[in-house]
Amino acid sequence: MQSLSSTQELHHDIFGSILDKTELRPYLLLSAYNYASAVKQASKMMANRGFDIRGEAELPESEKDRARHYLTQTRKYFFNWLFPFVRHQLTNMLALHSSNAEYYQACLQAIDQIEAVLTEARFQELVDTDPRHLFLLVSSKKYPCVFDGYEGQNLSVSSAWQQTACAVLKMTHLIRSIEEDSQDIHDFAQLGLFLESERQALDDLYHYAWEDPQHIPANESAQQAFVKISSFFHKLKESIRHSSTHNGFIFDSGDGVQVNILEIKARLKSPESMFTKLAKDLEGEAYDIRDILALTFILKDKNDTLKLFHALQKRGIILQENTASHSITQTLFDDPESMLEAVQRLMVSLAQSAGCLEVPSQDELLCNARAFYEALSVNAAKNQHSSSGHRKFQCKIAFSLPIHRDAETRKILIPGTSAYANRHQAPKITQQHTLGLELRISDQQSWQESERKGDSHHDAYKFRQLLAVMRRIFKNDFNFPDQAMPQLRIDQTKLFL
Repeated sequence: MQSLSSTQELHHDIFGSILDKTELRPYLLLSAYNYASAVKQASKMMANRGFDIRGEAELPESEKDRARHYLTQTRKYFFNWLFPFVRHQLTNMLALHSSNAEYYQACLQAIDQIEAVLTEARFQELVDTDPRHLFLLVSSKKYPCVFDGYEGQNLSVSSAWQQTACAVLKMTHLIRSIEEDSQDIHDFAQLGLFLESERQALDDLYHYAWEDPQHIPANESAQQAFVKISSFFHKLKESIRHSSTHNGFIFDSGDGVQVNILEIKARLKSPESMFTKLAKDLEGEAYDIRDILALTFILKDKNDTLKLFHALQKRGIILQENTASHSITQTLFDDPESMLEAVQRLMVSLAQSAGCLEVPSQDELLCNARAFYEALSVNAAKNQHSSSGHRKFQCKIAFSLPIHRDAETRKILIPGTSAYANRHQAPKITQQHTLGLELRISDQQSWQESERKGDSHHDAYKFRQLLAVMRRIFKNDFNFPDQAMPQLRIDQTKLFL
């Protein structure tokens, strides 16, 4: 048995973000002196993380299966989402032969090496046999005795295994946080997984047949999220009609004001995007994800922006008490003078709603334009991964809606079904919920330039996010230096013409 001194405990790392640690050193393994004692301590660690152990140190097979589910999600994120996308972008930029070429090449080699360890049969077998082994692997550098006596041998853990286990544990921590920190966000993650399994694109939900749903999840968590999104779209579509004359849509405020819309986009944030958002910067909280559903109106003319925003308020899509005021921003207009036409259209439409025709003076227009510009531009987004080229008007909303359940069976009533249509004729229980919504308004030219070109291209932005994730999760094995970021943006400008 290895003797321990008090200084080992005193020098133990107990502060700091789990994602920023080069290696993890679980405190409860300090007293472990062989495999048998280490795995018992790992059971206590699992219990501290919400797993249901038997007695003091036994992890039932059902709980091991639950832990394996998180491992499956982690591997899916790595192999189906993170690695393919980052590798593809790095390969394309390597072909540009820029001054960053050596960094791109080194990152590609790092991904190959990480994948090699993750897919190594013995490593996979060790982790899948008992997920508690992850805690032993990450601790093996500081506590080399944790596998002494495993299967009658003293298992030696390589540095590559130890570091890879750290990365896996960090990622499972993020994935579990979606479920732990916010059950509401977890519901949407479950819905995203369901829709993906049904091959329903998460970035084309406006055109989904919500009035006659073909994909209804059996999972209650996913059902709750489904009802929230469905209820929102039923409310929204009350004010929108398709117009063949305008080759798009008409939004009707209900009091005589109409706005022409070329296109309406709606996307549900995928589970993978949620994990990325939590991992890319300082360790985030799941309940901070307030853009679960992103709704984008593409206008023919950006000067209809303010008019549409006000029409949405009249229809109850936007309510002052449900809108995060610090999130209302605009990057469509460069100065108050460029907002004059938009302000005039708003003032004229307000006069029409009141049943009169008033033409504002130039002084009134300029005064209001300055007020609008100062109010809407003060909260311009400060996202280090984003681009200054994005051109849009946006705000974040907590949209209020009810979820009904059958009073007898407690089953959720799904909009678009006969049970929901007859909800007022049968006993029911109703709970109030909210839907986190990011609403964006832009015009066709601005959207095309800001979302589909250069370092503003969505894939360019996504790549910068995923680079940050790679650097944090695989801290010792993957490095892309900060000084290479300016050239990266230049290369992205060439890549996304």
